[in-house]
Amino acid sequence: MLNQYFISLNKLTIAVLFFSVCTISLRAQVKQGNYTDYHVHLQDSATVVLNDKMLKAIHQAPTKMDSLVLDADTITGRLDRAKFHSAFILSNAYLFGSPLVPVANEYDEVKKQNDWIAVQAERYPDRLKPFLSVNPLKPYALKEIQRCVNSKRFYGLKLHFANSEVNLMSKAQVKQLQKVFAIANKNHLVMLVHFRSGQKWDGLANTRILLHQLMPYAKNTKVIIAHMAGWGGYDKPMDAALGAISTYLHQNSSHHNLYLEVSAVFPLSLNEDYKPAKRKTDWDAVVALKKRVAQIGTEHIAFGTDWPLIDIEPYIGLLTQALGAATVQQILNTRVLK
Repeated sequence: MLNQYFISLNKLTIAVLFFSVCTISLRAQVKQGNYTDYHVHLQDSATVVLNDKMLKAIHQAPTKMDSLVLDADTITGRLDRAKFHSAFILSNAYLFGSPLVPVANEYDEVKKQNDWIAVQAERYPDRLKPFLSVNPLKPYALKEIQRCVNSKRFYGLKLHFANSEVNLMSKAQVKQLQKVFAIANKNHLVMLVHFRSGQKWDGLANTRILLHQLMPYAKNTKVIIAHMAGWGGYDKPMDAALGAISTYLHQNSSHHNLYLEVSAVFPLSLNEDYKPAKRKTDWDAVVALKKRVAQIGTEHIAFGTDWPLIDIEPYIGLLTQALGAATVQQILNTRVLK
């Protein structure tokens, strides 16, 4: 997300209006099939109330979407309209463990959120894959993951390093995260990780820790890095992170359990430091991203929207303008689990 907690929907308004014009032609360009949106948020009434408090804490105004309850029927309706089959639906439990806004009876609320997302998935079990979530630094983190594993209701685990204020330069925190990765690995939970934790963020240093100190604890499951290792837009720290990930993926076939997904990369203005290239000598975010996509290979890049940030067809429009229809089709075809 754009800052440590949210990407604002307001910055997408102009882009969505513009690219909605493109959706008729895009339907013809993008083959309809068994596609998955790998990054989707639902929200119950408790999350709506908490989101309002968090937005106020970071001096952002809530949008209309922030005030809506979004359940399983909401998401399957949008999947049907876009001719998509399935989605990874992510629990908001980690928000209830965020340091930003204290929550009364925190662990009880975390459990309620994880249970709620499981109930939503049970309404469409062949289409919705539920991910529990937790602030991995909390004393109850391992206990909650194990509780959810024991229920046999969950497909994966969502971690949000920014919202949870994870600092990979802390040896103690890395040690705790190793335990979290290990329990997910032991129980074959697919992991979706919002990896970037700050605007002023050393992409290379943090990625080296991820690859060499955390990924060894997840050899028997899949790990998906959200937002192409960013939190909105595309910048040089992300580019450095993707360079390291590209090298890692091609070093050894045992590393092929690592994926990325493309949600919230476009429009590039989602990153508050974004400056469009004006001269040929300027660093160009789109050119750099296309180079990294080619290096990594689309077989390791999945499609996601970060909905309700943006819907499927407008986001395919944004991706197509930047990366080209052929590359977007390949990303849509990527299956994290065969």
